[in-house]
Amino acid sequence: MALGMVVFSKKPRDAKTKMFTWVMVAVATWSTMYFCWLMSGNARTALIYCRLLSAAAIMIPVCYAHFIINLTGASHRREMRARYVIAAVLFGLSFTPWIVSHVESNKWFIFWPKAGPLYPLYLGFFFYIFVRVTTLLLGEFKKSTFLRRNQLLYVIIFTLIGLLGASTNYFLWYDIPIPPVGNIFVTVYMIGVAYAVIRFRLMEFNLLIARSISYIVLIPLIALLQTSAVYLLNKTTERTINIYYLVFVCSFIGTLLLIIWGPNLRRKIDGLLEQRFLGVMAARRAKLRALTQQISTIKDEEGIFKQTVESIAETLTVDHVGIFMRIDYEPIFTLKAFISNQIPRLKKLIVNDKNPLVLVLQQSPHALLLDEIEHNPSNQNRQSIAQLRRESGVELAVPIYAGSFFYGFLALGRRRTDIFYSDADLTLLESLGLQIGLNLRTRQLERQSNHSEKLISLGTLAAGLAHEIRNPLVSIRTFSELIGDENNDADFYREFKSVVGRDVTRITAIIENISAFAENSQVKTGPVNIKEVINGVYDIAKTEFTRAGVSFEKPESDMPLVQGNYSQLLQVFLNLFQNAIHALEGRNSPCVKIGFRLESDEAGCQTLIVSVADNGAGIDEIVKARIFDPFITTKATGDQVVRRGMGLGLAIVKRIIEAHNGSINVTSESGCGTTFYVHLPCIT
Repeated sequence: MALGMVVFSKKPRDAKTKMFTWVMVAVATWSTMYFCWLMSGNARTALIYCRLLSAAAIMIPVCYAHFIINLTGASHRREMRARYVIAAVLFGLSFTPWIVSHVESNKWFIFWPKAGPLYPLYLGFFFYIFVRVTTLLLGEFKKSTFLRRNQLLYVIIFTLIGLLGASTNYFLWYDIPIPPVGNIFVTVYMIGVAYAVIRFRLMEFNLLIARSISYIVLIPLIALLQTSAVYLLNKTTERTINIYYLVFVCSFIGTLLLIIWGPNLRRKIDGLLEQRFLGVMAARRAKLRALTQQISTIKDEEGIFKQTVESIAETLTVDHVGIFMRIDYEPIFTLKAFISNQIPRLKKLIVNDKNPLVLVLQQSPHALLLDEIEHNPSNQNRQSIAQLRRESGVELAVPIYAGSFFYGFLALGRRRTDIFYSDADLTLLESLGLQIGLNLRTRQLERQSNHSEKLISLGTLAAGLAHEIRNPLVSIRTFSELIGDENNDADFYREFKSVVGRDVTRITAIIENISAFAENSQVKTGPVNIKEVINGVYDIAKTEFTRAGVSFEKPESDMPLVQGNYSQLLQVFLNLFQNAIHALEGRNSPCVKIGFRLESDEAGCQTLIVSVADNGAGIDEIVKARIFDPFITTKATGDQVVRRGMGLGLAIVKRIIEAHNGSINVTSESGCGTTFYVHLPCIT
């Protein structure tokens, strides 16, 4: 009954599971009556229970045949009705001497039933149904492929086991000295068929058998230990101790130990069995499991897609893997990466939001075996899915979700050796799909955040740009309006030429700096020695240091390498050095000092922190809060000649550092100087 409820709970609306539950009810009734018959204390009671178990036994094959018809999708309505009519007649006759005449003793049983005159009819009907069912299963098995064929193979094997087990019940009815030892196989038959109905995709059958044998041995061993404990305690203690008390104490202790050690013991047994029977497969699954943790470290999305299909192809031995994705809310799903020995078939697959596979995936966040859908009569998309499966070669689809948004799916073909996808494989693939979806969602939110920041920066940039260009344009315009009034004054034209040249040069510098700030192209990166960068910058700016009388201090020890672009990092530190020199004008004993230190995070990744410090006047708190915004400068507007720039230098520096996966911050104290800290990740 418990097994029947488990099967029913999996798919309560499925006709197959409903009918199989009735089979379980019939078997449970039969086994209960069997037990009551064996426990009977007199012939009259034993006869009643024998007739009841016979009535239940006749319903088992009829219900089972109905279940097989639902499973195979066959149409045998008339034959099914005829079976129920005959079963109803035999059911009624089971309570009369026509089926079970009486009970008598033999060398194994005190009350064994004896056959009535119609018992051969009863027996013939029983075996006819099982033969008919087996024939129907074999016919469907020949027509089926892949998972469907696997499921039917399970059902056929366990049906034959059940039939052989049940057959041993009938020899003693005709005084053939064979006891009903096969009844244990009836239990195996029921469990096996239930397994085929619920989880028939699990093909690690050797592991299942080994695990079952281990538990079958372990459970009696525990029971034997408790029984031995009761026996020893009873022998070594006084007879005044109640035997039931001993049983209770030993059972209590045994149960307590089982609760404490049971889960760990079970895990150890499962681990040993998996290593023994699934050594190679377990190692491959470990690689796939590791991929779910590595996805967040892959920088670009194309790399994620490529790494995913390559890992799946290697670990699950699949030659036909693709990943279909869509951008935001577009209706078309594009093949982003694939490994396939049937490339034309996979590329030919056109997937949009109306595709039947997409519709099914959007209804459930779980991996879908197309073979299961194809052979599910209750699924409305089964015909479309079957056609798609034949045309594309896709056998398994794994959705890629993040929250409620459906990004796409993984499409897998058959495995090379025709090994079936197990529940463990599907669970791993679902976790992988979820991790990809979450990673894509995170990157999408980052892009939206960056876009918002760019819009804010654009507003600031536009305001500053308007202010910076307005001043030189006003002077050019003023001189242009005075050209006609100066009567060819040579001094005026010399001054006009100087002002226009200066202001045009300044406008050109503004535009060049804007271009540098807006530049967002990818540059090649590699190992960079920051000490070499600082030495190179000092060589470039040495003349400025000497002219301004600024001393320069740097550490002599080596620094670890960072991943970056030498030219861009050169630009970063040149800008910081020049800012420091400008901030030191008019200061006593001006000095620029370079320092560095290493920091490690919890994961063991190191970050190099380079400091550029000056002993200038410091930065005002209001300006410091916006020091990395475009057009923010510590100099007065009138002092912003081309030599000094227009407040874009630090904005460019920040952009470059962030492109290197680093960060920059500043500390400043009025009258004591300013220090910029550049954080760059080291090469591990």
